[in-house]
Amino acid sequence: MGGSRYSIGDGMPVYSEEDCEGALFMAKWPNGYKCPRCLHPHHYNVSSRGRRLFECMSCRHQTSLTAGTVLEGTRTPLFKWFQAMYLMQIGISATLLSELIQVTYKTAWLMNHKLRYAIEQWDRELPLQGQLQVLGEFYAYEYSRRFSSMGAEAEHRAHPVIVGASVVESSGTMTRLKIKRMESAAGSPNDSCELERFLQNHAILAGDESHEIKVFDRRNRRERSALHAIWNEAVRWLARTFGGIGPKHLQAYLDEFCFRRMFRSDTMIELIGLCGMTNTIIYRDLVGKRGGIQPIKWGRKHAKSRQKIAS
Repeated sequence: MGGSRYSIGDGMPVYSEEDCEGALFMAKWPNGYKCPRCLHPHHYNVSSRGRRLFECMSCRHQTSLTAGTVLEGTRTPLFKWFQAMYLMQIGISATLLSELIQVTYKTAWLMNHKLRYAIEQWDRELPLQGQLQVLGEFYAYEYSRRFSSMGAEAEHRAHPVIVGASVVESSGTMTRLKIKRMESAAGSPNDSCELERFLQNHAILAGDESHEIKVFDRRNRRERSALHAIWNEAVRWLARTFGGIGPKHLQAYLDEFCFRRMFRSDTMIELIGLCGMTNTIIYRDLVGKRGGIQPIKWGRKHAKSRQKIAS
């Protein structure tokens, strides 16, 4: 991350709520309003409890601007969402985002991860194809503190990843990029079976011999490629911005990096479009179940113990 938090904040644009509503409307309905129930193209503008609603002229179904988007259910003003999208062009932490747009850390974390979720859904729809290049690597998250738990020890292990790209053979231009963490931490990214699994899940291979797959060996220091440079760039970003990322959310951060790396200056424009066409995800689904915490079964025995303590 190039500058200080103050220089980043000084350069951050100021968006009006009205302009953000217009941009989100275009992202959600690029060809004009369509009723989500009957697809009728015309609506009334109504309001309920201060919220702007769109009421279908045909079936009277009401919908909001954020319904059916990744922003659905948010209480955060749209202009702060757009500031978060702007800052994702740089790639910043939730801690810094919360300071810059004046929201809580939990809200900033959730905003960042909802944007990453939209990127993840987009990434699934665009497999690699044509001339391919792949590189097997390892990512290790080093904790600044050490905990004496099996979960923490698992975090220290190097997790295998595969970097893959679609390239134009004549020019070497990269058209698509993916960095995927392998499901098994015990596997090797250089294993032929793991490579085949990566290609099956994330690439479209032609039925004939018209495609070519160039596999780079991470151990061969004489053969350095653009994929090596990209992987090193991703590792430096994760270390410099977040102090490293654990395996649970690593894939979301890798997807964000690839998205920003491919679109560069158009990252925000593309991200607005993704937000308008992606259904939301809730906090509980993002974090999953917490490990190591067991629910307490409350019964008479516990009630008697509580009475003794109180007395």
